[in-house]
Amino acid sequence: MIKLRKFHITQFPEDRIFILLEKRFHKRIFDYINTNYKFRDLNIKLFNNKLNKHTYKTWRYRIKKPNAKLPRFIPLWFINKIPTISKNKHKLERIENKIIAYKGPSSSSIIWKPKLPLKENSKLLKILAHVLGDGHIGGAFGTKLSKGKSNSQYRNFNNDLLNSFERDLQVFGRVKTSKNYEHGHVLFPNLIGYIIEYVYKIKTNTFVSRLPKDLYLLNKKVLSSFLRAFFDDEGHVYDNHTELYSCNKNLILDIKKLIIKRFRNLKISKLRVNKSSKNPKYYFYILSESRETFLREIGFDSPEKRKDMIFNIKRVKLPKYGRKTKLNIIRLLKNKDMCAKEISRKLYIGHDSILFHLNNLFKKNKVNIISKGKHNENIWKLNNDLKLHAS
Repeated sequence: MIKLRKFHITQFPEDRIFILLEKRFHKRIFDYINTNYKFRDLNIKLFNNKLNKHTYKTWRYRIKKPNAKLPRFIPLWFINKIPTISKNKHKLERIENKIIAYKGPSSSSIIWKPKLPLKENSKLLKILAHVLGDGHIGGAFGTKLSKGKSNSQYRNFNNDLLNSFERDLQVFGRVKTSKNYEHGHVLFPNLIGYIIEYVYKIKTNTFVSRLPKDLYLLNKKVLSSFLRAFFDDEGHVYDNHTELYSCNKNLILDIKKLIIKRFRNLKISKLRVNKSSKNPKYYFYILSESRETFLREIGFDSPEKRKDMIFNIKRVKLPKYGRKTKLNIIRLLKNKDMCAKEISRKLYIGHDSILFHLNNLFKKNKVNIISKGKHNENIWKLNNDLKLHAS
């Protein structure tokens, strides 16, 4: 088992990140360089004569306008050379403490008050899981990073999960986001994606992503957070089991291996595949006998999925209603139009069983579907001329 790590700026993708130093420290750095080096010597000795003189001069000063001074961001690859340039007079720890903001290339969103070094903890692991699950890393024009100019985003139609993801992002600093409940997404700076892919040495594309190798060696507390976030995105709670799926076979095998290796009390199925869709979906189950163990050791942050699992745990311990199921459904629909899940919860009968009985009642013209609910579920209504009796 390895200790939770701290990622310093020297471990970030230096071709993707631009740094804003505290004003006085910025001036001291460049005063020191100008006093001790001629540009030509500095360029040849440390930058293989690839440093542009005009660009270097613009880094020395903040941009001045009539009524404002705009921040001057410097590329991380130059910042990382400062300890060498100053012969360790300006050490890494001191430089990190003087960084007041950082951003990605061009007009990327700025992260103010960065928390450096970046600490590996439950929040960071949840962000990693969401990026691998329902997330997307955009931008990235670096040599070892994915191509494209789209926004980085996390997609989910559960407001609680969007809010939680937004809060977790603050592990990087003061992160500006754009959240939309109606469209179900949180947009966040591409910089965060660059850092995650680089420090964990992974790709996050849907069909090629894998788990970081070091993840298997972390403690169970942060691994629980990681798996909980992944199950929030890619898990589904059915009556008899909890399923985890992905279009990426290698990724789902990695998750399966992680559970087997670190959560040995959980009983899981073999890997299966559903080839009915355009892209085959690979999945495995958390078996019903492990529901309570799963809820205790991993669980859900998604309120709905957590409620579904708690319901199923309680449901199987209650006596069965037997032949009165149809009658009880009719009695409930007499007072209120409902979806199958709502009926299931009131009668403590499995969702699949309720759907079976509703479909039978529909064939006999005793109930009808009148509309769609908030989550696109069917809303059922009792036919007006139906008398209260079971068939």
